[in-house]
Amino acid sequence: MLFRMFAASAHGKKYLERGLPCQDVSDTLEFDGVQAIAVADGHGGKDYFRSDTGAKLAVEIAFKQIKKFCSELNDDEIFSDNGIKIFEHSIWNGWREAVINHWRENPVTDAEFRWQTVSEKYKARFTSTDEKILAKYIPVAYGTTLICAVSIGAQVLITQIGDGTCVVLQRNGEFKTPVPPDSENILNVVTSLCDSDAVSKFRHVVLDCDENFPLAPAAIFLSSDGLDDCYPVFENEKYLYKLYDETIVAGLIENGFDSTEQEIRDELLPYMTARGSNDDISLAYLLTEDLNLLKATVEKISQPVTEKISQPVTEKISQPDTEKVSPPDTEKFSSPDTEKVSSPVTEKISSPVTEKISPPATVNAEKNSPPVTADNVTEKFSPTPLVPIFHAENPALLHERQNLTLEEQERLKIIREKLRASKNAERSDNHEQP
Repeated sequence: MLFRMFAASAHGKKYLERGLPCQDVSDTLEFDGVQAIAVADGHGGKDYFRSDTGAKLAVEIAFKQIKKFCSELNDDEIFSDNGIKIFEHSIWNGWREAVINHWRENPVTDAEFRWQTVSEKYKARFTSTDEKILAKYIPVAYGTTLICAVSIGAQVLITQIGDGTCVVLQRNGEFKTPVPPDSENILNVVTSLCDSDAVSKFRHVVLDCDENFPLAPAAIFLSSDGLDDCYPVFENEKYLYKLYDETIVAGLIENGFDSTEQEIRDELLPYMTARGSNDDISLAYLLTEDLNLLKATVEKISQPVTEKISQPVTEKISQPDTEKVSPPDTEKFSSPDTEKVSSPVTEKISSPVTEKISPPATVNAEKNSPPVTADNVTEKFSPTPLVPIFHAENPALLHERQNLTLEEQERLKIIREKLRASKNAERSDNHEQP
């Protein structure tokens, strides 16, 4: 099955304003009937000071190994368990070799901007004369996540390490997140290609794309956590479903691929980072080019109704100012030198989301424009422009994410306490001096 492919990344506001490079990379690949998309999200912590290069190399190596992997497949061996494990190992090993080669060819100098922010502990490790220490810690400087989807014949392989989300829209109209979850991806703790045991942390799933199979994918969306974090905590997936259905797929059906994809790249993603997570954002998809099939799939979609807030909530709660990064190998939980530098984005909205008001007319609308409900947007907007529909369908301001309930606050408190205890234990057991 052949898909329409798309990939785009938007430079995060918090990095752009500080003169830092975009640390997300996304791309597409097509050859000999094989199609692939990939998204890599370099870590933002200060010790991962070459993570933008790490993300770029992750996508390059993934595509290189996809070409090798698919060229060696026999019809009866497509995406076998053993073959997938070999493929994932080749990505991890190839990436480690690539970043070490890049390090050797590009020695660190004081003129390197992000080097100035690296902690003294890691500067000592990165400049060690001990080859074993260098081999262990050089990959940390390039730390990144990776998620990719490979389509060949009637199957799609999706493999992932770290955070980000894969959402599949099935032909029966149901949305799924098919990749098995990673219990180590909690809050600002993520697994990474730079982990010494990263090869054991890949997760994958194989999708059946037979045209007669009702659960076959009509669309496969990959996103970095910058997109996920535009939405309320614990409800990311629900709002991603709405974004893909009511904004992106609706736009593609109404206005065609080219104009809609241009708008996603030039307007929607930049708008989302500026008004939402402030983080780099990547979105890639494989999507059927059969618009009749796409329309039929959309007609079957049944989504849960978003709860409406009947009373305004005035209590304001700030989340910790922490960066989602992968910890270095010997420290399984993030330390102060990997903290987030962005400002909290969880301020409460002051009016009920059920109030009927007009949505912003353009991408450059006021940041504090109040949200609206779907009740008053249908007759006001066609599927274009994408941004106002996206904003209107989100019951929490992108710029000011919806506050957590007391129950969710308590859950976060318990998780943080467990992370803190585990982090201290790991440091006691595994801390190494260079």
